[in-house]
Amino acid sequence: MSIVLPALAVAFAAFCVWLGVRYLSRRERWAKWTLTTVVGPPVLYVASFGPACWVAARQYPLDRTTGKIYRPLVETYPKWPGLLHWYVWAGLPQGAEFSPVGDWLFYFPDEH
Repeated sequence: MSIVLPALAVAFAAFCVWLGVRYLSRRERWAKWTLTTVVGPPVLYVASFGPACWVAARQYPLDRTTGKIYRPLVETYPKWPGLLHWYVWAGLPQGAEFSPVGDWLFYFPDEH
């Protein structure tokens, strides 16, 4: 099982490169739309994580369904590069603490 996920990631990357070459070299419209359809949703998923954190941080009690939707990103939070970490913290209110264990939890020492 440990080799399946890396193999799928390599296959996905190879497929995206192949589609990009098809579109750039031949200007095929189907290749452009397929590439957009394949790459767009993962990019939007990661891009929507910051605003979801900002909204969830201002809710009390916290909405657990949002935490379940973004569980893969929350579980890998300690391994993130600085830019994505900054993106999450940019919109959080002052005094918020993010605990990335299980479902996300926000803690406000002064307010709640």
